[in-house]
Amino acid sequence: MIQDALTTALPVLRALGEATRVQIVGVFLDRGGSATVGEVQSALGLPQSTVSRHLRILLDAGLLAVARSGPHRIYRLDVPADALDALDALTTEVRACQAAPHP
Repeated sequence: MIQDALTTALPVLRALGEATRVQIVGVFLDRGGSATVGEVQSALGLPQSTVSRHLRILLDAGLLAVARSGPHRIYRLDVPADALDALDALTTEVRACQAAPHP
């Protein structure tokens, strides 16, 4: 069971394994779940090319969805429910291990 959770959560963990992408997800969370490239760029002070590259990685990992609105591409958090469930299961297991008495 826990091995399945690890496997399911792996794409999310890999995508968030880089500090800039964690910051970008933080921008999405601060903005209610969606943002344009320009909004992320402005919030983090990063070049557009850097933001776009990291958004592509998050998109490919399945953490984001994108839609067009006129000339803008609006990205939004869209992590699959099974990945979120897997992360919850892993968190629960880690908490249980840490709470257990150690020999």
